[in-house]
Amino acid sequence: MQTPQAEKPRAQGSAGSGSPAGSSTPGYTGPGSPALPRAARRRLALVAAGWALVALVEVAAYTCLALAIRDGGSIALVLTVAAASLLVTVLVSRAGYLAGARLAGDLYAGLGGALNRAKLSWFTPANRALVTTTSGRAIPSLMSVPAHQLQLLVLSPLIPLLLVGAVWIVAGAQTALLVLGLLLAALAVQALAQRALARSDANRHELETAATAATVELVEHLELLRTAAGPTRALERAEAAWAEQERAMARTNRAAAPATLLSAIASALPLAGALLFLTATGGFAEPAAALALLVLTARASAPIDDLALSGIALSELRAHTDAYRAVLGAPALPARADTGPRAPAGHDISVRGLSQAPVLDGVTASIPAGARIHVTGPSGSGKSTLLGLLLRFDDPAGGEITLGGVPLTALSEADITSRVAYVPQDPIVFTGSLADNIRLGDPAASEEELAAAAAGAQLTEVVARDPLGIHQPVGTHGQRLSGGERQRVAIARALLKRAPVLILDEATSALDEHTEMLVAGAFAALDCTLVFVTHRDPSIWHPDHTITLEGPPTA
Repeated sequence: MQTPQAEKPRAQGSAGSGSPAGSSTPGYTGPGSPALPRAARRRLALVAAGWALVALVEVAAYTCLALAIRDGGSIALVLTVAAASLLVTVLVSRAGYLAGARLAGDLYAGLGGALNRAKLSWFTPANRALVTTTSGRAIPSLMSVPAHQLQLLVLSPLIPLLLVGAVWIVAGAQTALLVLGLLLAALAVQALAQRALARSDANRHELETAATAATVELVEHLELLRTAAGPTRALERAEAAWAEQERAMARTNRAAAPATLLSAIASALPLAGALLFLTATGGFAEPAAALALLVLTARASAPIDDLALSGIALSELRAHTDAYRAVLGAPALPARADTGPRAPAGHDISVRGLSQAPVLDGVTASIPAGARIHVTGPSGSGKSTLLGLLLRFDDPAGGEITLGGVPLTALSEADITSRVAYVPQDPIVFTGSLADNIRLGDPAASEEELAAAAAGAQLTEVVARDPLGIHQPVGTHGQRLSGGERQRVAIARALLKRAPVLILDEATSALDEHTEMLVAGAFAALDCTLVFVTHRDPSIWHPDHTITLEGPPTA
């Protein structure tokens, strides 16, 4: 049997051994990022066309009303067209709500697909916060687009433009050009107001994401923060992020006051201009025609009020869309195109010239099937990074890892997960029962197999303390379990899975020495390759060989 060897890794900087391999900065990654799903874009286009139809029918109704006022015509046609306008508006609005529900389904489906494809090293705390914000805030906000935002964005510019044509029909070309000029002037004033508002609101979304990340960190590590830093200092990081978010909202609110004043001026400008025009030209000598002009002008200027809210709305939509695109653009691990998926011949592992900044450089090792390998080294030497690469959480910057003679890059994710079990130092326990959490290792496991895995993980006392036994609830995210019990749940999953390769990253750090020895005995009974990291005495795991990683060189 070849002895595993590891060359001295050179580090370009320090990193905790708990850090996953690779990282990614959240945010919109540019024009090459995936856009909204095709089905979602098609739904939005159909609803936008519906709102355009609403604008056409509504302008037709106002045109009929203005002609009836000017000429003293029958009101029947006006009522008929108005009823048609109301019916079309109700139908399109209902279609918008239905499209919003389906749009949310499309977006969540796209999000799920992206998360399923993304390499696991991408899920840094910042990116996890980005996913939380996207799923909890961005997608629900985008869901309202068909029924609300599209109505604003389509009707606000289209109705004034079409009503200028109606003024042409009712009052002539000169008056129509005047109304058009007044509307453009109002729009220019509104644009100035919205530009100032957008500048003050530019980085609010980023600060909201940072506040979410700080809140997630606080909730997930509250016990550690409160015991290490005390109840006051535990909140410092989160409170700093919350304060930045509060200041950003205050800046937006301060900018909103002058923007609102300018919006009011812009809204009144077309109607005031029309009144001055009629006064100057003696237009009130024909009161019916003057009234018809004022009705059309008032309706044409009404969307200017709606545009007062469009700046923040558009900024929100852009931020939410960019966040969604950033998640959809999460990097995936491509399969090797020249070989395609292949089946490993056995379960021996070979590591050749492995490099991954900042901690691994030129690591080489041979791990025969069935070996017990202890990975050791000082904090920051890259132990967890190496284990993450063995699990293909990321692809190394240099070198190659093979399983059964096949590069990991030529194996599908299903091939790797079916052959490798992993127990991290901080395992995840899901809301549900103890059995549900253990059964993740093998969904088809029988009750007897579940019980055997729980016993091997030393969960017998936990099972016995509740009348429901192994089917007892563990609370929200396992809050009814201690840290050591959560580790034992993860160990039970691995025992139940019975994978030919088992990777443990400080998997028993929260257990007492006696329990750890019993757990090590349960793993010793398995016919598998064991690669483990521990800061305790490794002898209880009976390692065949040791891979020693060295930390960064000292100056």
